[in-house]
Amino acid sequence: MFVLFKKRGFSEYISDTITFFKTFGKHYFKNYFIINGGFLLILLVLVYFIFKVYWEVVASSFGNPNANYLQDYFANNAVLFVCSLAFFLILAIILSLLNFAFPVLYLQLVEKNNGNNFTTSDLIISIKQNFGRLLQFFIGLVFIVFPMLIIVFVLLFLMIFILIGIPLLFIAGPACLAWITLSFHDYLIQKTGFFKSLKNGYLLVKQQFWIIVGTTFIMAALVQIVQGIITLVPYAIGLFFVYTDANPSGANANQAEYLSSIGILMTVIMVLSILLSYFFNNFLILNQGIIYYSVREENENNTTKSQIDLIGAESE
Repeated sequence: MFVLFKKRGFSEYISDTITFFKTFGKHYFKNYFIINGGFLLILLVLVYFIFKVYWEVVASSFGNPNANYLQDYFANNAVLFVCSLAFFLILAIILSLLNFAFPVLYLQLVEKNNGNNFTTSDLIISIKQNFGRLLQFFIGLVFIVFPMLIIVFVLLFLMIFILIGIPLLFIAGPACLAWITLSFHDYLIQKTGFFKSLKNGYLLVKQQFWIIVGTTFIMAALVQIVQGIITLVPYAIGLFFVYTDANPSGANANQAEYLSSIGILMTVIMVLSILLSYFFNNFLILNQGIIYYSVREENENNTTKSQIDLIGAESE
């Protein structure tokens, strides 16, 4: 049985994340795609057609530098473009909220049920109950937290010129990511207010600062490496066929066809990158969830209390 409330060190944070997916992976991703699959499919189709249209317009303007096909296309289709962009942004926000909340609420149900003996309906009910809070947290991040972080990271980038900014960036990035995700866990699970959750998240990160920052950095790096390798394979194969089949130095028609092939390849890579980003985001947030429950265990001794309650129940 997988134990959430457990005191862990650096290595356990990584190994228990892997153990979690070995234990609950099939059940987890089945429910993940049932709930998020429709939104994700619509988003990917929309991204594909937006980028495909863009590259087709670019390809058609090739060889005629005096004609501004791109500007003319968007001017003639302004309403369609604005509506598509608005729909894309709304869909991306909804999917991001669901993608961010799903691991947190899944862990909460695992805690309540002492395992994964719950259904998709239970997850959907939990998401519906928390959707208003999700929107509030998102608005707070966009208008309060992100502006502050932008200022901080701009200052850190400026400090790169005196070298000290480089190590600070490697520390600040994972620290801010851990702060936001742990605050989000506290916000949904403990039902705290927005600012209270940010304070609690800060205190949790501070409690095991170097371990949490190191774990977050390693997990983020692993996710990016695996995602990059998977994306690189079709990219390399696509480039091989494009460069062997196309003739970029030939006539304008052939050059336009070559550019169109590049556009299709880049569109497919973009769609694949978005899909992988949402998928692998689960590993990162679940890892933060394990950190959250572990630090809470250090502060609350939930396992010890449960054992004492169990002994008391048995004696009765």
